[in-house]
This record gives sequence, structure tokens and C-alpha cells, in this order.
Amino acid sequence: MRIGDDPAGSALGDSHELRRHRGLFVTDGSAVPASLTVNPSLTIAALAERAVPAIVSRAREAAADVTYGAPLPPSAT
Repeated sequence: MRIGDDPAGSALGDSHELRRHRGLFVTDGSAVPASLTVNPSLTIAALAERAVPAIVSRAREAAADVTYGAPLPPSAT
């Protein structure tokens, strides 16, 4: 399930969406050929975080009520 520009050599587009399967996103370690950090879980977490804007966009296109972003912390004052 590699990410890439060329459909002949990659199953995923740059947004982690599976080609010809609108709305199906892959964010696991198979998206890159090797770990990008010492800890593979950091690579997978970064891939998932990178895909979130596209996932939210597709969900909104499907009329899902999606809130994007974490709530603000309580005021320290």
C-alpha cells in the first residue's frame, strides 16, 4: 500500500487515499517502504496525523458532522 505519485507503482495517493476507492484511507506502516524514525510507531502515528485533513474533508463531503482539532485547554488564569 505504498504512497506515491505514479499509480503504476503505488496504491495510495499523497493523501493516503486508496486509488479508485474514494473514502478508504490507509495509514499503517505499509504506506512507506521503511521506518522513517528509530521507533516505527512514531512513523505510523505521523502517517495517520498527515492523513487526517483528507479524511475530514471526505467525511464532510459525505455530510458527516465532523469537528477537526482538539478542544482548547482550560484557561490557566
